[in-house]
Amino acid sequence: MKLVLLLFTITILYLGIGISSAQNSTLNGTGEIAISKTASGNTIILNNASFVGGFTTTYMITGNATDIKNSKQLIVETITKDFTNSPTVGYVSINNASTMKGNQQISNPFASSEQIKAKIEEILIKSILDVTNATAESASITCNFGNSLDAFSCSVNPLVK
Repeated sequence: MKLVLLLFTITILYLGIGISSAQNSTLNGTGEIAISKTASGNTIILNNASFVGGFTTTYMITGNATDIKNSKQLIVETITKDFTNSPTVGYVSINNASTMKGNQQISNPFASSEQIKAKIEEILIKSILDVTNATAESASITCNFGNSLDAFSCSVNPLVK
């Protein structure tokens, strides 16, 4: 059973009004960047117990390439904060994760908040740099974050007017 958990669009108006992280600068675009989010997942019910199944969260960032570059830190902070506050964040797994406790090594299949934040920041910043190196005036970045940290990804798509 697939459930759509959340569908909303937030728009960041780069006017420096109401956004404490925004900085005033000269912009070549409209100054508006749209970030939309779609989250879906499923729950498995087995033997009178429920379990979190697979899930995915997709973010789409759309705007003028210069505006996206100038808003890099705010975009990263917005998406990182949103994803790390989601109820599924505790179920993001990572391959080969283990910790030492005394003389025993304990396997931990889940990613830490720090690992998740670092991965999101790494792939978003790379994608934002790709947008600024592209020849298109406007672009969109699509990021998919699911239940495996190793599968987190972002792609850049130039927009034609």
